[in-house]
Amino acid sequence: MKKITYFSLIVFALFASGLSAAVTPHVGYVYPAGGMPGTTVKVIIGGQYLRDFAGLNLSGLPVEARLTDYLRIYDQKEAGGIKRRKELIETKMAEETDEARKQQMQRQIDAAEEEMAMVTELRRQDKMNPELAAKRQFNPQISERVTLEFTLPDNASSGVHELRVITTNGLSNPLMFEVGQMPEISEKEPNDKMVSAEKLPGFPILVNGQIMPGDTDRFRFSAKQGQTLVFRAAARALVPYLADAVPGWFQAVLTLSDAQGNEIAYDDDYRFDPDPVLICAIPKDGDYVLSIRDSIFRGREDFVYRISIGETPFIDRIFPLGATENSQVAVSLYGVNLPAEKMVLKPSGDDQGVKLIHVGKGKMVSNNRIFSVSPLPDRLETEPNNQFSEAVAVTNDIIINGTVGKPGDQDWFRFHGREGEKKTIEVSARRLGSPLDARLILLNEKQEVLAMNDDAEDKGEGLLTHHADARIDTKLPQTGTYFVRLDDLQGKGGDEYAYRLMIGKEQPDFQLRIVPASLCVPRNGAAIATVHAIRYGGFAGEIRLSVVDAPLGIEIQRAVIPEGANIARIVIAAKSRSEEQLMALEIEGIADCGSRIVHRRAVPAEDMMQAFLYRHWVPAQQMLVRVSEPAPVTVNLSVPKEGVFYARPGSEFTINSSVKWSGQNAQKSIKLILAEPPEWLTLKTGNIGGQGGGITFTVSPNAEPGDKATVLLNGNIRIIAKDVSTIPFLKFANSKTLDFTIDAVSIEIIN
Repeated sequence: MKKITYFSLIVFALFASGLSAAVTPHVGYVYPAGGMPGTTVKVIIGGQYLRDFAGLNLSGLPVEARLTDYLRIYDQKEAGGIKRRKELIETKMAEETDEARKQQMQRQIDAAEEEMAMVTELRRQDKMNPELAAKRQFNPQISERVTLEFTLPDNASSGVHELRVITTNGLSNPLMFEVGQMPEISEKEPNDKMVSAEKLPGFPILVNGQIMPGDTDRFRFSAKQGQTLVFRAAARALVPYLADAVPGWFQAVLTLSDAQGNEIAYDDDYRFDPDPVLICAIPKDGDYVLSIRDSIFRGREDFVYRISIGETPFIDRIFPLGATENSQVAVSLYGVNLPAEKMVLKPSGDDQGVKLIHVGKGKMVSNNRIFSVSPLPDRLETEPNNQFSEAVAVTNDIIINGTVGKPGDQDWFRFHGREGEKKTIEVSARRLGSPLDARLILLNEKQEVLAMNDDAEDKGEGLLTHHADARIDTKLPQTGTYFVRLDDLQGKGGDEYAYRLMIGKEQPDFQLRIVPASLCVPRNGAAIATVHAIRYGGFAGEIRLSVVDAPLGIEIQRAVIPEGANIARIVIAAKSRSEEQLMALEIEGIADCGSRIVHRRAVPAEDMMQAFLYRHWVPAQQMLVRVSEPAPVTVNLSVPKEGVFYARPGSEFTINSSVKWSGQNAQKSIKLILAEPPEWLTLKTGNIGGQGGGITFTVSPNAEPGDKATVLLNGNIRIIAKDVSTIPFLKFANSKTLDFTIDAVSIEIIN
């Protein structure tokens, strides 16, 4: 456990709103999404439920943020409601004689006027740019903006950090914030025409910008013949997925033109990475213009980008893509502006999995490349091996480093196997940055196809949308020689189409992902996190979960992923002795995988939606837990010792509950909400009283024995300000709702 230092500030009251939902804050974008060490950065953070800003966390950096502005964008219906609410309060106030009540009403009028001022400001901005206003689409997920100022330390480490917003209600999701290594500017509009292209001061430089609907940003610079310039964009890397846009991210396009507008170079992605990298050897001295836009001219505030420009080192590819732990390997580097053609690596056992490698040239550090480290021995592919008769003999439990060297190339290998032996044949290429779209075919000595695969989904790779690595798990039918053919499904090839091919016995194993990566736990209370198990090699056993170096007062309950299950809802509790602080929490899973005990870290992740439909677990650097002040209410459920409720199809079952209040002036009724239940389960009880009571669930007759589910039971209460009079209208206007998690409920259907 690591204790995290964060700096918050006391913020003046922006409003004394009536209806304020106590909901976890959400961050949709940060602009600019980075800065240089020692500089003061002014950033706009767009999201939802940011109004009660209380602080900022920037992983690994002690920064103190100052709030300078708050703005909320209202849709037309909301804007009209503010005015009507103000007029209603004014009418009531004119009839009121009690001075204390009139003061309460005036506070509500003041709050409504502040909200109306934000509506007026947005309309003023729209009148200044009516074309943009006409194209704007209201998105509640980025309808609030806070403007912050903070200074990055002089010794801030360069690279990617995670930014989270702290509010009085919780802790936001993380977004990327990069501490850069070169001077930075933010674009200035207008810069959408060749004649108005913004002049860049020199190289190297990093440009921050936003693309709005129909927008193109252009930048003019001077360059000399023979310079090899790298224009590297980060857009999808900053906001990995958009829930309400197709293809699900800002698809940036870079174009380089000469001063007359003639296109010199163009790029709309870097191989399978949506973020483009444009590399150009400047043909002659003169002025050039770089432009960036969305591929189909979309845009809005969360279409944020960063473009690094200069004679910077860039690694295009490496070979081999990995090595055996505790070995020494010379890795060949290919790219531009590199200080050397090789680097020597000595990966240790602690590096097992993947590590990131890069090189430096002067003060500039290159991009990262992924390098795989395995306990298995490895060897290089040898040619010729392009057909069945040339298959290269390999031993079992080995990794082959090779390339599909040209279009149409096939690499053949053979190994000896025994009847009944369980084998795994797996390609690692796309996950290691190779463009190879691998296809595997397993054949016997008669050249009969026994198994084939070209896409094996790896749910742990949350940033990949095309799982192009192939995998075959099989049980060998007889003793003899077996043949493996590897090629590119699309018939492509080249030096960059590298791979690591593993041929070995089936190895039971697992990975873990824990969602969300940010959690707020009230002291004397609890919160729910979801742990997903990704199982390999036929492993189906129980996985026990625990906190590594658990901080004082923090514990997890129901910390088991049952045998055969892929998900568990765990309870993270903060006891009375826990401190109110921000801390990094590490969850570990332990399981008996047959011949060995396996320990695996639960990788923190955010569950993000892509293009209205697809969901991905996007990894985070760390899981942060904020222990907050005690909640006004605690609901305890009577859960069986084994933690599971058993029910039959067509039946009902009831869970008894008890309620404890902390003394706040809350309505003594709790609304119950069941989050994302399966089709066969419904919540019959809509509310419980202030003392608790029975909570009844209904199981559909369509449920089948063996069906299992773990669902979240949430509660909602309304908290009323202590000084409110008994007038119902004022009670409602001076109250706020609080949503909270009660518990995770596990159900299994039996006969």
